[in-house]
Amino acid sequence: AENDFIAPAEVMARRADGLMRAGVQVEFHVYPGVRHGFGTGSGTSARGWIKQAAGFWKRFVKQDRLGVKSAY
Repeated sequence: AENDFIAPAEVMARRADGLMRAGVQVEFHVYPGVRHGFGTGSGTSARGWIKQAAGFWKRFVKQDRLGVKSAY
């Protein structure tokens, strides 16, 4: 969130950059005009963030034959 005073966009961008440099898959978005805790994003620039996040998680979380989820 652009106006996030709990997790400022600048701080989160540095963290995302560090993770990427360490070889971690990262997807980072800054949503203009919203604050921390924007919920579903309905009616804001964050609209659709849940679908984007779920897509990211589906790409990087697998479920084994016993139903145990793990990141890979």
